[in-house]
Amino acid sequence: MALIEISNLRKVFRMGDEVIHALDRASFTIEEGDFVSIVGPSGCGKSTLMNILGLLDSPDEGQYTLEGHPVQTLSDNQRAELRNQKIGFVFQTFNLLPRASALRNVEMPLVYSASYDRSFSPVKMREMALQALDRVGLSQRVAHKPNELSGGQRQRVAIARALVNRPKLVLADEPTGNLDSKSGQDILQLFERLNSEGVTVVMVTHDPKIAERARRVIAMLDGKITEDRRRAHS
Repeated sequence: MALIEISNLRKVFRMGDEVIHALDRASFTIEEGDFVSIVGPSGCGKSTLMNILGLLDSPDEGQYTLEGHPVQTLSDNQRAELRNQKIGFVFQTFNLLPRASALRNVEMPLVYSASYDRSFSPVKMREMALQALDRVGLSQRVAHKPNELSGGQRQRVAIARALVNRPKLVLADEPTGNLDSKSGQDILQLFERLNSEGVTVVMVTHDPKIAERARRVIAMLDGKITEDRRRAHS
């Protein structure tokens, strides 16, 4: 069974008299353990697709199944719980709480988990957050706040936060966009290592060179998928 199956997704936005087809009959599947980049210019539909994959938005038409769950049949609460359990998010702008430590930032998804699962005690949440920070090489920075960390370290905190619930899927939206080239390369290497450990990664980028770091490249233009290919092994 595929981790993700989408079929004929359509999403239309209306701006005055203009109709924008953000997604136009997009279809593909993603298997568990894959590393996929979605590449294309600004306005091609990448972010809309990412929001739908992340259960933050819904298509106007088409079907989306996540690990066997037909997403359109779920209530808002069910979608929120599924998102928390199955999906980790990494954003270009990090989206960290500025006054909270790295440890507290990573614990935040677990606070929501504790609202419906009483097994998430404060001790367990701290242990899981420490493990996630260690996994991204930041075990010595747990008490640091975002303004005490470099851009690359902030993104590592964001990746640890995405991993803390041990999700099936990590969605990364332009994860190197606010980083210098060295830090960006370090983050891409981290994604490659996590993927080799079994994490499914879907990464959105406008940069073809970054897209080529994934195992599979899906290209988009004007809401359509124009290419879907496996990268040749080096």
